[in-house]
Amino acid sequence: MIPALHELLQQSSAMLFYLGAAFTPEAGLYLDVQEPAITAIMANRQWDVLVVDEQRPSLRARLRRAAEELGDWQLHIAGVRVDGKTLLELAMTPEQEPIIRAAREKLRCPVDLEDLLLFIDDVLAEPTIRGKRIWLTPGRARNSGIFLHPDDVFRRRRPRRYADGWNEIHIDEPQAKKNLEPAQDGEILGPRWWARFQNPDGEAAMLEALATSAPSQTFHTRIASLMGQLRDQGTYVYLASTLRHRERGYLMWGSLILSQTTTEEAVQKTVAMLERLNGEWGLNIAIVWMHPDGWAATIEGARQMVDAYDVVYATRHAAQNSDHYDGVAADFVAVGLPRELTLTGPDGDKRTFDLSAPRQARDLNLTPKLIDWVEKHFEFEKLRSDYPHWSDRAKPVSPADS
Repeated sequence: MIPALHELLQQSSAMLFYLGAAFTPEAGLYLDVQEPAITAIMANRQWDVLVVDEQRPSLRARLRRAAEELGDWQLHIAGVRVDGKTLLELAMTPEQEPIIRAAREKLRCPVDLEDLLLFIDDVLAEPTIRGKRIWLTPGRARNSGIFLHPDDVFRRRRPRRYADGWNEIHIDEPQAKKNLEPAQDGEILGPRWWARFQNPDGEAAMLEALATSAPSQTFHTRIASLMGQLRDQGTYVYLASTLRHRERGYLMWGSLILSQTTTEEAVQKTVAMLERLNGEWGLNIAIVWMHPDGWAATIEGARQMVDAYDVVYATRHAAQNSDHYDGVAADFVAVGLPRELTLTGPDGDKRTFDLSAPRQARDLNLTPKLIDWVEKHFEFEKLRSDYPHWSDRAKPVSPADS
């Protein structure tokens, strides 16, 4: 028995230590038996908390209500901390300024403001998570419709909408990647596989990998030129991946399709297929796809892998034949584009783009006219269905010319 447990729990204002475990009001007392953390909340398109007494409530009115309810509680939305102050500042946007444009400029991401507010409404409607860390990865935000998705731009008949056809969204913080030890041979699926078959680490190493592998021998300089010009004009740019191991591509795709299963039969069929392809493709990765605790634990393990990779889109064809394997592809993010953007291509062509329209995504990967121009003058090809993916389409340098 733990002595005076009730008294210990009542002293929540002080930091206590019991058997070497810290107690805080937020973390609670560590015991052998713990109530499981909430990893997901129910989602819907109803206003349960952010109810506004107006016949046709505006987004500004919803923002003011959300600011009151949220207070100083911070939600982590794809690297952006959103609290009541943030939302109140948005709500105070002058009426003549389009609120969607203001939101995308302030948050520096292609947010769908109504869907963001619906998510906040669902968070506020769950009393057991008040004050806890709420975490949306970029992939979760994009998949759920809180951020614009390529489907919204390039497949307008099939836009992503929050809680449309699904009723649960995960809010748990993924494990910090710096703390992940590489999975060992024979280990079950899970986030530690992210640390196996690593990509080149850091932007300089990623570009160097392109310099030594891309047949054009200039892919890395064109990528660097584009990213540099965007950064010089205030854009946030992040190079995520260039050269990739085939094993990593298989694991990314496998975890994604397995995380999307919903029944025991589907899990078993998917695992059987992944095990077969692991051998047929000559990979022979010593991963255990089926969790010993059953099919539901298998789906959860796959979901944690997906969060670690932050993968939103993957296909069987790409898992087997990705341009990344040959060093002719790069995944990069460029968000928070200015209202006016000027770019100069390697061919000398220069153009200024007006991105000030209220509903502009202000995201390179979601701006068709910008993509078209970059493809032509930088000799890239954008895979529109895969949010960050660009491929090199410049003519390879022959051995005689190198």
